[in-house]
Amino acid sequence: MSNLTELYLYSSSLRGPLPVLQRGNLCKPEIVDLSNNDLSGDITQMLDILSSCSNHLIEKLSHSVGKFKLDLSFNSLSGPIPASIGNLSNLALLDLEENIMNGEIPESIGQLTELSYLNLYQNNWEGTMTNTHFHNLTNLVSFSVSSKANTFAFKVTREWIPPFKLLKRMEISDCQLGPTFPSWLRNLTLLNWVFLKNVGISGEIPHWFYNMLSSQSTIPMFWMVMGRLRSIDLSNNSFSGGIPASICSPPSLVLLELSNNNLSADLIPEKLTELIHLGILNLSWNRLTGNIPSTIGSLKDLESLDLSHNHLSGPIPASMASMTFLSNLNLSYNNLSGQIPFGNQFDTFNDPSIYEGNPKLCGKPLPTNCSSALPGNEEKGGKHEDGADEKIERLWLYGSIAFGYITGFWLVCGSLMLKRSWRHAYFNFAFDMRDKLLVLIAVNLARVKRKFGLERN
Repeated sequence: MSNLTELYLYSSSLRGPLPVLQRGNLCKPEIVDLSNNDLSGDITQMLDILSSCSNHLIEKLSHSVGKFKLDLSFNSLSGPIPASIGNLSNLALLDLEENIMNGEIPESIGQLTELSYLNLYQNNWEGTMTNTHFHNLTNLVSFSVSSKANTFAFKVTREWIPPFKLLKRMEISDCQLGPTFPSWLRNLTLLNWVFLKNVGISGEIPHWFYNMLSSQSTIPMFWMVMGRLRSIDLSNNSFSGGIPASICSPPSLVLLELSNNNLSADLIPEKLTELIHLGILNLSWNRLTGNIPSTIGSLKDLESLDLSHNHLSGPIPASMASMTFLSNLNLSYNNLSGQIPFGNQFDTFNDPSIYEGNPKLCGKPLPTNCSSALPGNEEKGGKHEDGADEKIERLWLYGSIAFGYITGFWLVCGSLMLKRSWRHAYFNFAFDMRDKLLVLIAVNLARVKRKFGLERN
């Protein structure tokens, strides 16, 4: 393996520590990809394992002809990045995402002039990244960093101008970047992917940032470039104020994530519905008021919409039923009212919790029926109430008659059953009345016969 220059073992279900290799096996590595496995061990030990021609991999790799790419992402590697990483002058790609590495990120990483891709996302970094960490990173195109620990910060001076003018993608999350919005972003004119999530920023988003996003900007350097922006994630901060329409200007925007802030507005910008390529829109956990734009149905590519935990009111626009790609919807905890639209994707939303916290909503999948809330049904409701009252009165009448009959029956019969003398007197009276009645009938019959007999003679 002395001539091996490329090693690809990604997604190979490798587990445990990497086997110790003999020196000289990897003399001229240019690409080492061990990503998406379950490898473990200290990162410094792994760098030593990759060494083949000397005691120090970094010294040897610096003499390699090609640019070196090292991908150890999605493993279980631990330990800090050694300071000697700065000697890898030909390192072009370093991907350490999703490991359990810790310690401080060495300042020597700023000496890697060939580095274009740096991914330090989702580890347990400590300490602070400063201007020095980026001193000579002039070729950096993509940069990502976040820490699962609570002791990591991204602190640069206020007047800092980033040396990486070619940067197109930036992800900074779960660390302390704020409290002020990073002013150095205005110098990164090629950015097309921005994530600033849970970084402790508070206050309003500065106007210059919206100008960078707007195709109507008066600063040509920004609108010519930022029109290619595809993703904006500013969630989990403390931004206040409204949502300017200019943030909706990049025509290729696919993701707009502004959740968990203090944004407030009387209306969601109507211009937002012109982002015909938007796939994910999350404005949840803010203080937005007003109605959902009636033209929101024009977002035909939208797959996920979360407007929950705001103060939105009015109906759910019927145009939303035409959003055939919509698969995730959450409108809970607002002040929405009226009937939930039906048809197309809405027939698949059977979870009532996505409408929870809107007591004036009705229709499937909620148990509330909309028939009494439809126009023209007030009179029908009144007639229904009158009919119900009449039915109740009739039931009372029949019930009273039945009760009186039963009471009278048992009052008479009960007394006859319990009192023997009354029973004898009652039956004697009944027999006497029967006899008198029979005698009366017989006498009247005899009179009639006698009368008819005289008339015949």
